[in-house]
Amino acid sequence: MDVLKSLASAPSVEHYHLLLLIGALVSIVLYPYLGFLLGTSYLSNRFNRKGRKERNALYLRLAKNLAEIALVNKTVPTVFALLPALSLLFVYAQLLQSTASLAVSFAGFGFIALLAAVILLYAYKYTFQLGDFLEGYKEVLQSTKKPGDGLSSLQEYSDSNERLHLLFGQYGVVLTVVAAFFVASAFVVASNPVNWEHIDSIFSLFLSFDVYVRFLQFLALSAGATGFGVLFFTFSWNRTEEEPGEAYAALVRTLSMRLITGSLLTLPVLLLLGYFLLPGESLSGVLFGIAGLSLGFLLLAAQFVYTYERGKEPHHAASALYVFGCAAALLSVNDQVALYNATKGQAAYLSYRHETEIEELKSKLGVSGVVLTGEDIFNAKCSACHAVDQKKVGPAYKDVVPKYVGRKEQMMAFVLNPIKINPAFPPMPGQGLKPAEADSIVSYLLRKLGPADTKGAAPGQTAPKK
Repeated sequence: MDVLKSLASAPSVEHYHLLLLIGALVSIVLYPYLGFLLGTSYLSNRFNRKGRKERNALYLRLAKNLAEIALVNKTVPTVFALLPALSLLFVYAQLLQSTASLAVSFAGFGFIALLAAVILLYAYKYTFQLGDFLEGYKEVLQSTKKPGDGLSSLQEYSDSNERLHLLFGQYGVVLTVVAAFFVASAFVVASNPVNWEHIDSIFSLFLSFDVYVRFLQFLALSAGATGFGVLFFTFSWNRTEEEPGEAYAALVRTLSMRLITGSLLTLPVLLLLGYFLLPGESLSGVLFGIAGLSLGFLLLAAQFVYTYERGKEPHHAASALYVFGCAAALLSVNDQVALYNATKGQAAYLSYRHETEIEELKSKLGVSGVVLTGEDIFNAKCSACHAVDQKKVGPAYKDVVPKYVGRKEQMMAFVLNPIKINPAFPPMPGQGLKPAEADSIVSYLLRKLGPADTKGAAPGQTAPKK
């Protein structure tokens, strides 16, 4: 999948922010639905096998309903899972081009596994319905008691359908888990620049503690989405259908409450642990502010669940689902904030490449523009606050620039997006430079103040002539 990075074109600053917006929108849709799909398919398989073994009609009824909720038609998984997962793959390919990050590959594996999982789970759903039809047909044939009615052949076909049905469900759940793991892994790798180099294979991925914490976060979100969703679709979604019955309603409520309680107790802890594992450059006040707001929505969802449990009013179940959905949406947005913080330097480099490609295209077309040299920019903008060998409003260049020798991209990222580093000086305001202009001033300063050669000439001096 890394071939997508080589095919991607360098985005401009505006395109970079648009990519982050797209990533946030598709994450808001993908993560909750993928969690709901995983939860309902796993529980459907569990109750299906248990119901067949114990001949429990309630378990079989619950298993069938769970299989149909998340896969009500082909449009739902396509819009809420497959297209968002594919979009996220292309977003990572654009943002992480020219890096060693394997996030694109992991996102690609996740999409392929998800596509196969959806196909198998649909086969599981349809063989479930076919099994009910065959059972009813067998009852009709048995009631007629006619010789040579083909019951034995029908029984063989029914047994074959049941075996395939259970296999489809089992492998569908396994592939959904695999898809969720790789989607979570892709974010962990993309949002931490250290992991761009350290996680260089599937084996190092499995040894990463960050990945397992993120995957546990997803499982906690999945439990909550499943619990709130099953409660809502059973008691609030379509009130024109017949009542579920006391025994079935009690089974659904017990199952949902266990899932919701486990989710609300573990999700905040895992979220805080995940933020603790992020590097400093991925953190910001905005990230923690959105995290606090999402935790507030989780507490509000817990209050609605408590109110529903006491009064059994369907609209309280609906309110709980909506509030939990808001919390999940905020957590998805927070992921993109962390990704934005982690890729600021990468964004500056890509913007520079974009400007360079535009200038090359203009040159080929015979369109020329005014190009400022690094010295021009220094005299026009930088000299007001900086000098080479003495402190002014900002530090002396001779004390700062040599630290960036061999780190030109980092220096460009700082010039394009200044942040306060030295508490002894005020923060540097943004200069409104284009990436190409930032490259010019950085190259000029590095030539002027960097080491002249490998023989140890002092910064700012020329190498002695032989």
